[in-house]
Order: sequence, then C-alpha cells, then structure tokens
Amino acid sequence: MRVAIFLMERCFGSGIHSIIDALIAANYSMVKSGLSPLFEWDTVALTEAAVTPTNGLQIKPDYSLAQYQQLPGQADVWIFPAVFHSFSDLARAQKAIQSMQPIVPVIQQHYQQDGLLVSICSGSFLLAEAGLLDNRPALMHWKSEPLFRRMYPRLNIDTEKTVADYGNIVCTIGGGMAYEYLVLHLVERYAGHQAAVNTAKLLMINLNPPSPSPFREALDNRSHPDKLVLQAQRLIEQHSGDDMGFSQLASQLHISERQLNRRFNRALQCSPLQYLQKVRIQHACNLLEASRLPSSKIVYAIGYRDESSFRRLFKKHLGTTMEQYRRQFGREQTAMPEPIPDPGTAAKSTDQSMP
Repeated sequence: MRVAIFLMERCFGSGIHSIIDALIAANYSMVKSGLSPLFEWDTVALTEAAVTPTNGLQIKPDYSLAQYQQLPGQADVWIFPAVFHSFSDLARAQKAIQSMQPIVPVIQQHYQQDGLLVSICSGSFLLAEAGLLDNRPALMHWKSEPLFRRMYPRLNIDTEKTVADYGNIVCTIGGGMAYEYLVLHLVERYAGHQAAVNTAKLLMINLNPPSPSPFREALDNRSHPDKLVLQAQRLIEQHSGDDMGFSQLASQLHISERQLNRRFNRALQCSPLQYLQKVRIQHACNLLEASRLPSSKIVYAIGYRDESSFRRLFKKHLGTTMEQYRRQFGREQTAMPEPIPDPGTAAKSTDQSMP
C-alpha cells in the first residue's frame, strides 16, 4: 500500500515523523509475525523546497506535487496531517488554506477514483475545501473547532470520536497521539486485528484510543465576534457560584431573554444555561486537578446543590467520572519519601541516648 504524506509550511513537524515511525513499526511487527510489510510511503509538498514546521526543523519532501503526479504508480492513500497550528487565528488559517489550493483538485480526483483520503486535525480543512465533508462530520483538535465553524459554517464537527471512518475518507482528531492511532486504524483495517494489536504493543500504546472529551477546555470559546455575548460570558463566569437568573442577565444587557438565547446559540452553539454548566464543570475540573478537596465538596463549592445531578452532568460532558478525571489529571497521591538523616547527626543522637 503506497501512502503519500502531504507537507506544508507550518505543519506539525513531529506529527509527520510520528506517522513515518508508526508505519515503520507496523511493517516491522508484521514481518516478525510472518506477514509481508504493508506500507511504503513518500512525502509530497507543493514544491521541491523544504518546508518549515512549527518546531523549526525543516523537512525536505521526496517529491513536489508536480513530480509526484508524473510517477507511474499513484498513491493508494493520501494523508493530510495538521496543515496549520491549532492556535492559528482566522486570517492565518484562511491564508494557509488559500496557499494550498493546488492540492484541492488532487484530493477531489483521488476521491473520485475511490482512493483513501485521511485527515488529521486541521487536515480536515482541506477535505472541507474540496467539498468532501458536506455529509460527514469533521474531526480536529478542539482548539481548531472555532476556526472551522467560522470558515465552514454549514458543516458539522464530531467532538466525541478520536477516529471516524467514512469508507474512503478517514478523519482523526489532533493531539500528541493522533498519528499513532491513525496508523493503528489503518493496520487493523487492512491487515487485521491481530496485526494492529501487535503493532500497538510494539509502540506501547493502547489499541483503542481514549475519548477526547476529558481533554477539552470548556471555556475556550471567545473567538466569535459578538461583543454582547462576550460580555454575558464574563458575567456568567463572575457569578457562576450564585443562583443565576437569565432574565435578570438579559435585562442587565438591555435585551430580551429570547434574544440572549438566540445570540448565544449563534455564537457558541449553546444556551446561557448550558454555558453556565460548562463554567461550573471547568471550575470542578480545576479543583480536581489542583486540590485534594473531596469531589462531594467540590460539587457544592462550584454552586451546585444537587450532587447526583452534577455528577451525571459531569460524566455526560466529559465521558468520565469526577474520580476518574482526578486520577487522570490530578496531583499524584503518592506520599513524599522520608528524608535521609545526616550520618553525623544520627551518630551524635545515638551517643547522647546511651546511658
């Protein structure tokens, strides 16, 4: 199976190397199991020049796009890793996508010929630009979601999966391990479950990726342009521990409660009540991460009076319980080791205690 890995200026450099390392590990694992190696790969960029990823370590492509298209055998799989940093602003993201227009017809042609297209994180923007995600939710790092919603407002995002397989399109979420999980998915799809298990063990990672929900920051949503909603967000955050009255909030902002709901849904895809819930969940997460306060007391500390109701809400949003979240992100619970006494001090102490 021939894989083409697309390179672009300001791409996620360690992710490119992670894909190649995982492909090597997969081939090695299959050879050791008596199978033939599955993958061969090339790196392709718009030009022959080396690209400079976000880490500054240049990568020289094997081929320019024009050179690659002249080869006798074409790729079975095109992989589009993150094509710009998740923290990019709207103007930078738009400029990056505009500069990549030459690859768009290649994507469309590959799709029409039933080839496999794979996006990782902001690689989904290229599939959206090619018109291939109209009926398929995109996946990406949660930091890139506001940009995607502004650039492609008609399209949907799947925030619950790490890998989504749509047949000849596979979307994967971003993050440090997304590249390895992608390769494991391809191994399982084309070489079978046991080959994927063997590769996962060689890489020392779980075969089944975790839910992305616990990794999200609930309040990372200030990139919208509605100043009134931004003001409402600040007020909700300042008074999140109080009994929040949204009619009073709307009156304070000089609009109706109905208008407040409509503008929240347009800017944030949630209601003011749902935003308040996110604020309280984020506060609970902060306490679970940094304090030893029992989870039952955290519920009341953030303004909830019904513990069981909040626990259900927490698990619904993050896919994990409060206790599991603390084990994942909280302070390590191991005791500090006892200090080793100075030998001289110990000897002196012993002498003084003797009769």
